[in-house]
Parts: sequence; C-alpha cells; structure tokens
Amino acid sequence: MMEKRTIMSMVYALALCILLLAGCRTLKTADRSYEAALQEIVERQYSLLKAEYDLPDSLGMLVHVLTSDGEYTAQCGFSGMHYDSDTHFRIASVTKTFTASAIMLLDQQGRLDIDNFVTDLIPGTTIAYLPDDEEYAIPYKDEITIRQLLSHQGGVFDVFNDEIPASSHQPYAGMNYQAYIDEVEGHLNHQYTLDEMASVIAVNQLTYGRPGTVSHYSDSGFMLLAKIIERVSGLSYGQFLEHEFFVPLQLTGTTAVSNFDDQGLEEPYFEGYTRIDGDFFLTVEDNMSSDIGAGNINSTAGDVTRWIRAILSGHGGLSKQQVQRMEEIPLGNQAYALGLTKNDIGYGHGGGHPGYTNNVVYNEEHDIAIIVVSPFIDYGIDDPSRLMRGHEVRETIAKQAFLRYVQLHK
Repeated sequence: MMEKRTIMSMVYALALCILLLAGCRTLKTADRSYEAALQEIVERQYSLLKAEYDLPDSLGMLVHVLTSDGEYTAQCGFSGMHYDSDTHFRIASVTKTFTASAIMLLDQQGRLDIDNFVTDLIPGTTIAYLPDDEEYAIPYKDEITIRQLLSHQGGVFDVFNDEIPASSHQPYAGMNYQAYIDEVEGHLNHQYTLDEMASVIAVNQLTYGRPGTVSHYSDSGFMLLAKIIERVSGLSYGQFLEHEFFVPLQLTGTTAVSNFDDQGLEEPYFEGYTRIDGDFFLTVEDNMSSDIGAGNINSTAGDVTRWIRAILSGHGGLSKQQVQRMEEIPLGNQAYALGLTKNDIGYGHGGGHPGYTNNVVYNEEHDIAIIVVSPFIDYGIDDPSRLMRGHEVRETIAKQAFLRYVQLHK
C-alpha cells in the first residue's frame, strides 16, 4: 500500500512538473515571440525613416518595454554598436512629468494648492509662491494659477525656445536669449538661474496672452514651477526630486542637472547627433542650467519606464486620485493634461533636445510602459517636416509594440 501511495505521489509530482514546465515553456515562447516582433517593428520603421531622409549609419533607435511579466529591448542602427536600457541620454521635456508630479505631491501633502494663484501665500507661511520682486514681475502674474502653468495655459513666454521680439530694447532683441549669451557674449559656460530666466520675461513684459485664454507650450512656465517647488519645499529642485522620487523608486541612472559645468552624460551613454541644415554633428555635452524644471534631467530607458509606470499606476508617491487629477485635460487643450500628454495608448510625454529625442507612454489597463529613444534630432531648417516625422515614427513604434504585446498576451 505504501509502495502504491509512493508511486502515485511520484506520478502526481511528475505530472505537476510537466504542467509547470509546459507553462514556463509557453511563457518563454510568448516572450521570444514578442522580442522578435519588437525587433521587427523597430527595424521596419527605422529603416523607412533612414531611407527617407538619408540618415547616416551611426544613427539609430531603441525601444524598451516594461510589463508586469518582464522587460524587452530592441534596437536598430548605431553602426552595429550595442546599447541597452541602462544607456544614458537627455530625456528633455519628459522632465516635465517629474516637475508636474512634484507639484501634485506637494498638493497632495497640503503644502500647496494647484488652484492658487502664483501670487498667493504658500499655506502656513508669509511668502508667496513666486517672489514679489522685479525679476518675477511677469505679465498677468496675479491671474496665473499653478494649474495653468501645469497645462501650458498661463500665457508665459517661452524664453528657452522662442526668440525675443525685435522690438525689445535689450541687446538680445531678435535673438534667442541663450543663443545671445553663447554666441554674442561668448559665455558657453554661463551659469543660468531660474531668477535670470524669469527676469528676461519680466524686463521685456513678454506674454502669449491672458491666462486661461490661450494654450501655448512653455518651458518657462515649468521653470516657474521649479521655483515654486523650491520655495515650498525648502530644497533645490534636484534635491526634492532625489528625495521624493529618485531614491524611493531606485532610479539610480537618473539625475537632475543644474550646474553649468555638469555638461556630460554618465557612462554608458548614447552618442547624440544634431542636424540643422547640413550634415549631422556630434552633440553630447551641453549646459542644461538654462532649462531647470522643463528639460534638465538625464536618465535611461529603464529608469524612465519604471518612473512613468510607478507614478501613473499610483505606486510612485501620488495617490490614484491625484493621478486622475493630473490626467484631466483642461478645456481649451486637445491632448495636454497636467504635465502629461494623451495619445491612443495612454499618458506620457515626448522630449527633444539637441542630440536626443524620445517618447514614453503608459497604459494602465495592461500595465505596460514603452519608451522609444532616438539619440538624434533633425531640425530640418530647409524641411521642417523632418522633425515631426521622427516624432511620428517613435509614436508608431510605440503603438505597434503595444498592440503586439496585447495580442500575444490575451
């Protein structure tokens, strides 16, 4: 009888092992199928872009996907060089997702109210969100709310991206302010500050219109948010992000650059390339002190997908209720919420800076985060469509990667 029970136990155990192995084998097959599909997607889409605009062999694209059952990475191009999800690059405007999340966290903690005006007093203090001085005497200041800054509806002139009107009485009239500092004054190592960038708006009384009546993308609006974070928290912008997000979420490859002399990227890094009107040229080092809060973060594909998945799933410091508020698209905007953009997949953001472009998105239903990194930017002075075409290809890769994953994991 004992022998029979022993034999039956052995048979049961063997059957269980077979079932478990079969399940593992099925999962691995699905994984391999998705990896192959991901590789095919990025190769097909990037090859079309490469041929269309005669891109050099040194350029390429990488896609990284983070799911509940694993991570997947595929790349194409790069002259055969191998990059992975731990390779560093400038995330550019994806920085805005961190800035917006920091503001929403402070709101959640009761330390600010996103519906306050920027001239209101910080709760429990006698100081305003923005300084009451000449440097911050920007147009319509007493009508701008924190929420409007988050949604690009504050009418704040974008010093980082736009040229100062030729009618200005300043020596940089008709030029981009940073271009003037770099090229005319020759101060490539100039230490920009949030106060300085705000003062350019104030002294010239620059605006896109009355708050709440206009939607205009503005890096400067997010620089003002960085200033608010500093005044409310008592920490520098970078210190706050490190304390609240980088360390708790183990984003070990992510840094918020603020000093003029911190111009490189941590190894390993993508070699970034830029084309304006001729050939591509190497663009790795840069002074990021002029774009704090709007585009000054360096990171990796792995960290960015972990970040967007954590924060938008309610596991990154924000409650689900705060995430839902963050995802609300205000009247007057087509797809921009509060530091987030919405597309067919879900919520995320895109970023572009000399040398580097990327798009990241998260879908809550399937708990999947996708980033597409292209360490090059083609401004296309003679053909502006080139810049938009790169964005379209990244979005296409992300959408196809998402749909293929859903199909394989039904």
